[in-house]
Amino acid sequence: MGSRQRQIGDTVRRAERKSLDEAARLRPNSWSSVEIRMADISELGFRAGCEARLQAGALISLEVPGIGPVEAQVEWQRGNEFGARFLAPLPIDRCTWTVEAENGPLASLLFQRAGAHQVGRHGADAELRRRILAALPVRKNGLC
Repeated sequence: MGSRQRQIGDTVRRAERKSLDEAARLRPNSWSSVEIRMADISELGFRAGCEARLQAGALISLEVPGIGPVEAQVEWQRGNEFGARFLAPLPIDRCTWTVEAENGPLASLLFQRAGAHQVGRHGADAELRRRILAALPVRKNGLC
């Protein structure tokens, strides 16, 4: 997915941001982690709230649901809010935060089932399959 540029006021933003309100784990170093509150995310970076002091230029790792740990660099921090740039573009279409926000509960169930199936949780896989079928807008007889 290539980055897009769009004009916002006097600045040019290179990728569209998706608003979030999600808890996440951030690793500011190899031996600790802190909980942060995600405010927005794009394929190029994110903005979040955090009690910890982060140094501009510091390398961090963010745990992104559906993707795993992603390396980023802190760009700025003002009070309890900071922004970071991903070292490599994030495949935003695999991030469950954004997929759930755009596609609703059905997408969330599909991601959960894929994870359950991958790790061999057969009971959870069967239950999620049942919930997915119940959430589909078209029933077996073709009526909605």
